[in-house]
Amino acid sequence: MDDHPSEAIVLGDFGTLLRQYRYSTGWTQEELAERSGISTHAISVLESGRRRPRLSSVARLVAGLGLDPADRDRLLSAARGESEPQPGREPVERVVPRLLPYAVPDFTGRRGEVDRLLALATGPAGARARPLVISAIDGMAGVGKTALAVHVGHTLAGRFPDGQLFVDLRGFTPDQPPLEPGAALASLLRAVGVSETALPSHTEERARLWRSRAAGKRYLIVLDNAVDAEQVRPLIPGGPRCLVLVTSRRRVPALDGAVSVPLDVLGHDEAVELFARIAGPDRVAGHAATVDEIVALCGRLPLALRIAAARLAHHPAWTPVELLQRIRRPQKLLTQLSDHDRSVAAAFVDSHHALTPAQQRAFRLAVLHPGEDVTQHALAALIDAPLEETEELLESLHDHHLLIERTAFRYTFHDLLRAFAGELLAREEPEHLQRAALIRLFDHYRHTAASAMDLLAPLERHHRPQPPAPGGTPLVFADRADAADWLAREQANLLALARHATDADLPEYAADLPAILWRHLKRHMPAHEALGLGVRAVRATRQLGDPAGEAAALRHLGLVQYQLGDFPQALDLLHQALEIQRRTGNRNGEAHVLANLGLTLTRMGRLEEALDHQRRALWLSRDIPEPAVEGIVLLNLGPTLTRLGQLQEALDYHREALDHHRRGGNRLGQAIALNQFGEHQQKLQRHPEALDLYQEALDLHRDLGDTFGQAESHTLLGDALLAMDAPASALRHYRAAIEFLPHTGERYNLGRIHFGLARTHRRLGEPGTARKHAEQAVEIHTSLNVPEAAEARALLDSLAE
Repeated sequence: MDDHPSEAIVLGDFGTLLRQYRYSTGWTQEELAERSGISTHAISVLESGRRRPRLSSVARLVAGLGLDPADRDRLLSAARGESEPQPGREPVERVVPRLLPYAVPDFTGRRGEVDRLLALATGPAGARARPLVISAIDGMAGVGKTALAVHVGHTLAGRFPDGQLFVDLRGFTPDQPPLEPGAALASLLRAVGVSETALPSHTEERARLWRSRAAGKRYLIVLDNAVDAEQVRPLIPGGPRCLVLVTSRRRVPALDGAVSVPLDVLGHDEAVELFARIAGPDRVAGHAATVDEIVALCGRLPLALRIAAARLAHHPAWTPVELLQRIRRPQKLLTQLSDHDRSVAAAFVDSHHALTPAQQRAFRLAVLHPGEDVTQHALAALIDAPLEETEELLESLHDHHLLIERTAFRYTFHDLLRAFAGELLAREEPEHLQRAALIRLFDHYRHTAASAMDLLAPLERHHRPQPPAPGGTPLVFADRADAADWLAREQANLLALARHATDADLPEYAADLPAILWRHLKRHMPAHEALGLGVRAVRATRQLGDPAGEAAALRHLGLVQYQLGDFPQALDLLHQALEIQRRTGNRNGEAHVLANLGLTLTRMGRLEEALDHQRRALWLSRDIPEPAVEGIVLLNLGPTLTRLGQLQEALDYHREALDHHRRGGNRLGQAIALNQFGEHQQKLQRHPEALDLYQEALDLHRDLGDTFGQAESHTLLGDALLAMDAPASALRHYRAAIEFLPHTGERYNLGRIHFGLARTHRRLGEPGTARKHAEQAVEIHTSLNVPEAAEARALLDSLAE
C-alpha cells in the first residue's frame, strides 16, 4: 500500500477518501478506531471499499477525524455514492470533537491530585471565566500520568462544551521522534474544523490560527507525553476559558504559568487496591501478606502493578504465591514485569534514550553507591567529574524523574529504576571501570569521615587511620557542628559502605572505616550494627596482615560486646588485643586496652583486678605521655574507687578527670566526668549537688546530639530526684531515658532504668507496675551476671510481700 496516496481522489470513492483523511492526521487505523469508537477491522474494511458505510458510522468517523464542514460533506457524499455534496440536502450535524482516549475503569487513588486539578479547573465560585490553567503533570515512566490526565479530562468534559482534544506529542515514544510543534498544531486545527487546504504552511502561522480558533471557546486540551516546554509552548491557546493538561516524564519549569502536579508512586493501600481490582478480589483473598510483598517488589508503580496483576488474572491456576515466586528474583524482576505490548523495562529504556551520554553514565554509575542516597560529592567521586558538572547532572536526572529527591540535595532511585540502572551498569560499564569508580567513592567517604572525626575528637587523631586526600574537591567542614551534621546525615550510608567493603573485596576500607568512626559508632549507632562492622574489621586486618590494626579492631569489638552486656566475650577480645600490643611493643595501645579491661572488670564487680589494670594504664599513659588515654583512665578510676569505698581518692580522680577534659576542650569527656562526679556526690547523700552535676552533663550531651549520654544523664537525674522524694519528677526522667536507650543495645543501663522505674512506681503507690519493671531489672541483670542482680531481686521480693 502506498503511504503517500495521490491527491487525485475520485469523488465518491469513500474508502480512498477516508484513508486520505486518516493519513493527513498521521494516525494508524488503531488510533482512528480509538478516537472514533469504530473497530479497527471495520475501518480496514471501509478503506478497502468492500462495504458501504452506515451514516451513523460516518458521523463517528467525522468526529474522530475532526473534519471541517466541507470535508465532512465530501465524506458524507462519498458514503452515499454521490459524485459531490448535494445542494439542499440536510448536512450532517457538526460533531463536537471528543478525542480523549477511554478512561480506564479501574483508575485507583490519586485523590489529592484529582481534587487539585478539579479545583484549578473549576475556579472561584461564581466566576464567569477564569484565566487559562496549564497543569504540568510530571513523573517517572509508568507512574500513571496519562491515566490521571484522561480521568480528570472525562470528569470535566461537561464543563468544556466546545470539545475535548488530545494530542500525543511522542516525547518518549520508542523509535519515533517527538512530534514537531507544527504537526501538533495541525492536529489541533483539524480537530476544530480547519480543512487541510486551509492549514498554513509555517508553524508560527498555525499557532496564530490556533489561538484565533480557540478564542472564546471552552476547550479541554490534553497534551500528552511532552518532551519539553519548547514543544508545548506554541500549543497553548490564548483564550481565558480553556484548560490544558500537559504530561511529561520531565519537569517543565520553563512553561510559564504552569501549575506543577508531580506524580509519585501510589501509596501502599492504593497499590493493593489497584492490584486487587485488576487481578480480581477473589484471586487475592486470603493472601494479604503475599500481595503486600508483590506490591513492594513492584515499587508501587502503577504500570508494574497492572502488568503483574494482569499476569495473575491471565493464569487461573496461579495464586499470588506463584506470581511472587516469578518476580521475587532480582535478576528477573524487570523481565517478569512485561506483558505483550507493555513493559516496565521498555518504558525505562525510552526515558534513558532521552539522556545525553554524560547523563547516561552518571545514571548507571550512581547505582554503584551501596547506601540509601547519593549526594553531589559522592556522585562526583563516582563519575570523576567537577562538582559543578555533577550538580547539573543530578538536576537533569531528577528532571527526567530517573532520580528522586526526598531530602534536599540527596538523591535516590526508585527500586525498579535501581534494578534497571544495575542492568545497564553490568552491560555497558567494564568491570575495571566499575571498580575504579567504587574505590573513588570509598576514598571520598574515608577521607571525609576522618576529617569529621578529627574535628569532633581531635585528641584521638593519631589513634585513627589518616587516609590521603582523594582526587577532586574534598568536602571541608566549617566547624564541629557541620562535621556532626554530616555524620548524622551520612550515618546509614557509612554503615552500608563499611559492610559493602567486605563484599567488594576491599579489606583496607573494611578495616579503616570502623576504626575512623569508632567514637561515633559507640555513641550514636546501634550496637548490633557496630558488632557486624567490628567482626568485618578484625577479618580485614588479618587479611591485610596488619597487627596494629588488628589489635585496635579487637579492642573496639570488645567494647561493643561490653556495651551489649557480653562481658566474658569482651574480656576475651580485649586480652587478645593486649597480647598483640605487648608483642609488638606498642605501649600506647597497651595502656588503651588496660583502661578498657579495667572498665569491663568494674562492671563485672571484679574491682581489685579492675583497679590494678587502671593504675597500670595511668602510669603508662603518663610515662609515654598520652593525654587521650590518660583522660580515659581518669574517667574509669573514679567509679571503681567509689564502689570500693575509697571515696576521698575517688573524689580526687573525679576532679582531675573533669579538669583534664576541660583543659583539652573534650566536651564529651566533660559530660561523662560530670555524671560520674554526680554519682560520687550522691553516694555521700549530697543529692542537690548531684542533681546540678547531672543537669550540666545532660545539657552537654544534648548539645553533642549524644543519645547514649542523654539516656545515662536522665537515669541519674531520676535516681537523684527519687532520693529527694520527688517520684513524679523522677518518673519523667526515667521515661525519657528509656526512650533514648533501646537503639544503643546497652542492656546494663536498661536494667538500671527498669530498677529505677520499679522503685518510683512503688513510691507512687502502683505496686503492679512496679513489679513488672522489677521483673525486667532482675531478668536483665541476672542474664548479665552483674552484682546489681541481687539488689533487683530483693526489690522484687519486697514487692511480692
